[in-house]
Amino acid sequence: MKNLLLSSFIVLLLASCSLGHYGRLVQNKNASEKMASPKPIFGDNFNSFLFKTNITVYGKDFSGLLVTKQMSPKDYRVIFTTELGMKLFDFEFKDTAFTLHYCVPQFNKPKLLKVIQKDIETLLMNNLSVKKTVDYIDENELYLLVESGYQYE
Repeated sequence: MKNLLLSSFIVLLLASCSLGHYGRLVQNKNASEKMASPKPIFGDNFNSFLFKTNITVYGKDFSGLLVTKQMSPKDYRVIFTTELGMKLFDFEFKDTAFTLHYCVPQFNKPKLLKVIQKDIETLLMNNLSVKKTVDYIDENELYLLVESGYQYE
């Protein structure tokens, strides 16, 4: 009886498993060669936005306000202040140039500044280009998978 119960459990387990749908997908040759452009979360002519922000650096939490202001198209000023008004960092993004106006000593480390810079550029959708999209489809055309992504120029 014990062997019958164990063998029926194994048969039930093997019968319920499947390999999934992704193994049967092939690259779609009929797909159009369109490229989706990244859509910024801000409008074309936004003046400024204010975000309540929390940054954890080396186990210490810094909370405050992140102010983003568009000076001109493709020109942004980003300032992170505490809620009491102490400035923690002040960045400027001009086209492809990055300018550090001010930074507290806790944040003034090249690797940390690079991470913060890339995160803010992603938020602003600045210097992003679209990689080519690749479409995969199964033989019955029931499933469609589109692989795409963004990269920095």
